[in-house]
Amino acid sequence: MGLYPYQQKVKAFLHAGQSVVLQAPTGSGKTRAALAPFIEAFFDFPDHAFPKQCLYAVPMRVLATQFESEYRGLAASYERRFRRPLDVRIQTGERPGDPTLLGDLVFATLDQVLSSALGVPYSLSRGKANVNVGAVVGSYLVFDEFHLFPHEARVATLQLLRLLGRLVPFVMMTATFSRAMLKEIAHLLGAESLLVSSGEVEQIETQKGERPRKKRRFCTVEDTINPDAVLATHDRRSLVVCNTVDRALKLYKDLVDAGCHPVPVTYSNLEPVYDQLRRAASPEEHRRLLGEAVTCLREQMTEAPEDTSWVMLLHSRFERPHRQVKEAFLRAECGPQDEKRGQRWQVPRLLVVATQVVEVGLDITGQALHTELAPAASIIQRAGRCARYPGEQGRVYVYRVPERKDGRPNCAPYETAICERTWRALDKRSGEILRFAEEQEVVNEAHEEADRAVLQAMQEDQGRTWVLITDALVFGEASARPELIRKVDSRTLIVYEPPEGLTEESPFRYEGFSLWHGTLRKAVERLLEQAQMMGLPWALRYPVQQRGEEDSRVPVTYRWMDVQDQDDISASLLFAVHPALVAYDAEQGFRLGVEGNSRYRSPEAQRRRRDGGGYTYALESYSQHIVAMRQVFEQRFRHRLAWIASRLETQEGAWHLPAGLLERATRLALALHDVGKLEERWQRWAARYQKRIGEGHPPFLVAHTHWEPYNSLHCEARRAVRGKPRTHAGEGAIASARLIWEALDGRSHRGLYRAVVTAIARHHSPSLREANPYRLHPQAQAAVAEALAAVGDASWGEWARWLIPEHEAPNLEKRLLSPPPEESWVAWLLYFTIVRILRLCDWLSQEEE
Repeated sequence: MGLYPYQQKVKAFLHAGQSVVLQAPTGSGKTRAALAPFIEAFFDFPDHAFPKQCLYAVPMRVLATQFESEYRGLAASYERRFRRPLDVRIQTGERPGDPTLLGDLVFATLDQVLSSALGVPYSLSRGKANVNVGAVVGSYLVFDEFHLFPHEARVATLQLLRLLGRLVPFVMMTATFSRAMLKEIAHLLGAESLLVSSGEVEQIETQKGERPRKKRRFCTVEDTINPDAVLATHDRRSLVVCNTVDRALKLYKDLVDAGCHPVPVTYSNLEPVYDQLRRAASPEEHRRLLGEAVTCLREQMTEAPEDTSWVMLLHSRFERPHRQVKEAFLRAECGPQDEKRGQRWQVPRLLVVATQVVEVGLDITGQALHTELAPAASIIQRAGRCARYPGEQGRVYVYRVPERKDGRPNCAPYETAICERTWRALDKRSGEILRFAEEQEVVNEAHEEADRAVLQAMQEDQGRTWVLITDALVFGEASARPELIRKVDSRTLIVYEPPEGLTEESPFRYEGFSLWHGTLRKAVERLLEQAQMMGLPWALRYPVQQRGEEDSRVPVTYRWMDVQDQDDISASLLFAVHPALVAYDAEQGFRLGVEGNSRYRSPEAQRRRRDGGGYTYALESYSQHIVAMRQVFEQRFRHRLAWIASRLETQEGAWHLPAGLLERATRLALALHDVGKLEERWQRWAARYQKRIGEGHPPFLVAHTHWEPYNSLHCEARRAVRGKPRTHAGEGAIASARLIWEALDGRSHRGLYRAVVTAIARHHSPSLREANPYRLHPQAQAAVAEALAAVGDASWGEWARWLIPEHEAPNLEKRLLSPPPEESWVAWLLYFTIVRILRLCDWLSQEEE
């Protein structure tokens, strides 16, 4: 099927070098609008014409999972058609499939993309924090459902795009921008604003007049949600959305008491599937297991009488496998019906009670949506799960929220003022069919004032924001994350019995449930009373680490402290609750303060391979190592670097670089990064080590000794052979500095020179600032000449004469990049681009031998 006109416009803007801020209704193909330009360019455009990597950021992991599944399937068809693979990956906290963002098309949660862009990635250790920034700098970026980003993330994203926009094409999109947000963000970022017209929306919804248009009638209800009102309108598919887990749970129980049958997610035959889902290693295995679970549920439910009304509960406090099975069942039973593809609902009557987790990401529909009052943007998103497909008709019922003790509406977790404006906008349209244009008017009336205030505050506070961004990018301050991504206002609760006294067992090895800190504070007094009545020794505990992280040789130990009152909830982000004070099952999820059978314990989190752990090295000469890295660069990164280089060639002033100079700088970094290992002491140690493991004295200068971490002979040699210098990266940067200056014309390109020196110095540690005295081996110049010729051409070898063979008091810091504004931001972006390629080529050259 061809692109819609608005999708064609998005593609034309992007291919002409213009980024886009897009507003289009749910179900109108926003994802395709964002990805069609990338996929066409990936297969058809030369390397320099458009980025060869796309990072697609979403606010919720369910969206990343859905898109990854869809486009992984499409990638197979692209490969058959174009004879080239499109590497589709996912990176979320739950599914960390691409921690270094290597895929061609990576679907990731906002937290993963933004933390990587800021140089404080959640996916990598602190020692590798400088690896992922370059991926963001060199990619096409998509920010989907921007209105759902936390306030901190919205501000940081906008400020970063103001910096990166000269290099990075992007699309920012949602169904529910206010008019002010759409236009002012586009103006701020120098992007094109695009609002899909009402006429085109109608053409999309009716498939150019071939099918009836969908109709959603909105009705306000001067009451709170109750089971009688829900059941009175229920036919085949109904969805109820509550603003809190507790209210969703209560309504679910009331519906069961009223005669609805729970979907049998606790059926014993599903237990093996849940266990396998916890350990599923591949996306294919994951999808197969979910398919088995859906089939099992359907078989059980179709045995019941046809007029049975089934009800299912979905919120954020389920174990991962239970939540995933419920989502898969919903997609199967409330998704689009297509008899030709075998997509058909098999359960006659289904009612779903949920929280905000269904607002985005689930491609489902129903005839009735019952929702508590929320901001207009959220209401419209929820309404997108009602009468979603062409020809469908549905009703959206918006109810009042319960009152607080003082009589005010309890709109938590939302702002009361926006909710009240939303009510007024909807109430005057109650009973009317609202199309996309009318829905946007509701959003404008509810949000425009607040959106303008947010944008104004962002402008006024941008000085502080840039200080935080600098702290993160330049100094690696992970403490900036809450201020730039999302404030941590929740607490993780594990069901666990901590041992008395000191323990080395980490509490972070267990999967927990996230609760808003206010919810936990309110529960403290009740939990303490329950524990006392039941004769329990404790109710809640929190861990206190007994050792600072600076001494890695001593095991970390924890001492568990009892929670005495509400104030203790500020003492930790993680708490253990006594098993006797909770209940859990796959039907209702986690319930705090409900007496269970005391058998439930939090499961251990899936163990993942630590990034960079357990490397095996083959014995390599210096030139062999550099040749292997050059091969990785040319096969995996050169085509991506071409885009950044071409953009810099067209810029002016400090952003301009002559053609070919960025690639030259990158190849120099590859050739020179391990010059510090050509130091006499390092080579003496390498020779003694190789002899100790029985392989004799190497006939060349060594870049890597033979090392297998599980080989006892190698481990013994590491312990026995002394004299290995503790560092080499800073020394190599000093030794190579004059060579880099001459090869890059440092007088004209000082920022690029410093970027390369800094990349070499920090290819093991992002914070390195010092170098030790050194003396290069007499054969070092010849080895470097060979390496330079390998990455460039024969003439490059002549630059080896500019090596600095020894230094008694090296001053590395004066050659490194200085913090902005003393050093330009473009120099820092060059550094992040080069150091990413350098470090990844270094790692991958070992893996791909």
